[in-house]
Amino acid sequence: MVLERWENFVDNLPAMDLMRSEKMSLVQLIIPVESAHRAVSYLGGLGLLQFCDLNADKSPFQRTFVNQVKRCGEMSRKLRFFKDQIHKAGLPCSTHPAIEPDVELEELEIQLAEHEHELIEMNSNSEKLQQTYNELLEFKMVLQKVNFLALKFLLH
Repeated sequence: MVLERWENFVDNLPAMDLMRSEKMSLVQLIIPVESAHRAVSYLGGLGLLQFCDLNADKSPFQRTFVNQVKRCGEMSRKLRFFKDQIHKAGLPCSTHPAIEPDVELEELEIQLAEHEHELIEMNSNSEKLQQTYNELLEFKMVLQKVNFLALKFLLH
């Protein structure tokens, strides 16, 4: 009887406010590997779930999906490289970038690799151009100095 009244009380509580939280349930989802990424991405996007790591005692490299963890680590390194290059160029960096829905890991990995390659090539070309500019500037200054000395010699 008391339990029944308690459940009735809980069921009739008003919507969440500052002093109360929503009714919560602890559930375990078993999702096929093929659809796990998309399902977790969708559920996480809802913002209504909190995920618990059932393998918290294991390091990232002791887990089942070691290769995916390594690939994500490499993609994270590339993103840090992009961020550093953006700051180095003095460009504004968006704090809330547009998120493409349903981007496959492989597709993202390919795009990041292509952009990294292009950026490295652009940096290399920029360094070569700067070096060439400095050499030409030095050559111009030498010619100006020689011209000045030649005019001075001819006038005396």
